[in-house]
Amino acid sequence: MFPRARTAISCASRRPMPTSASASTASLRTSMLANHLSTSSPAQSAPAATSPEGNSAVVTFEAVHALRRVTLNRPKALNSLNEDMVSLIQPQLENFEASELANIILIKGNGKHFCAGGDVVFITKTLDDPKTWRNGSDFFASEYKMDQFLATTPRPVVAFMTGVTFGGGVGVSGHGAFRVATESTQIAMPETKIGLFPDVGANFLLGRLDGQLGLYLGLTSFPLKGAANYFAGFASHYVPAERLPALEARLAELDVTATHETVNAAINEFAADAEELQRGLKDYPLVGPIRRAIDAIFARPTAENIMADLGALEQGSYDMSKIVLPQDGDVDMSAIQKWAKETREAISLRSPTSVKLSLKAIREGRKLTIDEVFRMDARLAAACCNPEVHPDFLTGVTDLLIRKIKPEDQRPAWKPATLEEVSDKHIQETFFAHPPPFKNPPVPQLDFSRKNRPGAYAAYKISPHAKWALPSEREIEKIVKGEDAGSNEFAVTKQEVVDRLLQRWNGKVGVREKVDEVLRRKTIVAEEQTLKWL
Repeated sequence: MFPRARTAISCASRRPMPTSASASTASLRTSMLANHLSTSSPAQSAPAATSPEGNSAVVTFEAVHALRRVTLNRPKALNSLNEDMVSLIQPQLENFEASELANIILIKGNGKHFCAGGDVVFITKTLDDPKTWRNGSDFFASEYKMDQFLATTPRPVVAFMTGVTFGGGVGVSGHGAFRVATESTQIAMPETKIGLFPDVGANFLLGRLDGQLGLYLGLTSFPLKGAANYFAGFASHYVPAERLPALEARLAELDVTATHETVNAAINEFAADAEELQRGLKDYPLVGPIRRAIDAIFARPTAENIMADLGALEQGSYDMSKIVLPQDGDVDMSAIQKWAKETREAISLRSPTSVKLSLKAIREGRKLTIDEVFRMDARLAAACCNPEVHPDFLTGVTDLLIRKIKPEDQRPAWKPATLEEVSDKHIQETFFAHPPPFKNPPVPQLDFSRKNRPGAYAAYKISPHAKWALPSEREIEKIVKGEDAGSNEFAVTKQEVVDRLLQRWNGKVGVREKVDEVLRRKTIVAEEQTLKWL
């Protein structure tokens, strides 16, 4: 084992290098040592951008053996991402990937929360003048480049998603191999509330959640809490918060030879046991008939269809045979109707343009590679940074985040104001057509070349990191239907499905619970206790 070494890594910044004697010989040596530990490239030193909360850097970087720790450091702002933070993180990630001395990248937030998203208030301040519209679009592009790098780096990336992990926080955490949720974690994509759309590559992530869950989360901003993020697929592991320091110390013990398999095994040492997971899932609402309602209703072709079905369910005129099965036993119909009412009302308060834009983007994202999704996001974000093309982004941020008006008290003055006024043709021509119907800001041309990134993942449609999370509903379905590798012509029982997946996932806690929920919702028991997929 190497002797424990911990040192701060200097942060590159756009500020000029100071020429005064304040850069002492001792600090220079520290900077040189830090850069040596973080990268194989020549050491370069510059002062870090400071937080408006004090003199501390907005992002800190530390090396502990082969571990590289990235800490978002704006706790009073819930670590929301700004331009300085992104400009500091990106070059360090490139250094880590290039270094023979670096291996695991750990990303965490200072304080109770991981990251509340991008600093959209700052972005909208650039929308007052057409000359600065490009500033907002350029920030989005830089953010997406960083997120894409995390999605494709061959280094094991571990994110501690404590507390609030919204929007841009999902971009920083959700694309890496290992996404650790705790009982405090809250993940949501609240963009439709402010006239935006789920960006930061979320259209890749949401489109690959089970069934229509991703579309539901994207349109409603419903927050998943605690173990629900593990169950739904946002998180790869569920670890009680009190164990994170010990887990971090364990990761710091791993050397440069540690593989993704090694890191996965290390995290599993601290993961919740079955009893702890069950307690965490006790109040998870998106199961049974409500979850069937999500899959049935949010599969409808248009936003108007979705809203009509929610209204019918709320009023009791919906065909309940689509969502309630005999094996459900006594079902609380009032709870289902309450969910439908709350969901319909939530969507009705959103920007109608953003709702239709998000619906199309998430569905398009299911068909695209990870690179293509980020390029699509850049195209969409550019349109949102032109208030003449899409005024709702500026309106939403101004009302909700600056004026702090609650939408249920006063709905923002969305333009257009209703779903019916937003045509599919408008969405296509405004947000997806090439060339775009505007020149300011120009659509960023994102360079995702792997030329100088040996080992980086090629553009993928199926995430190479999916195997570290719980099995998907589709993987369970394939076993039941006999489509799985190694299947034969015989139908399977519930226990056989559980046993096969437990073996494949090396006994991972949560597999049994996930399989049980999916089978209760999606199958009926036939002859000799075998299963039939509905």
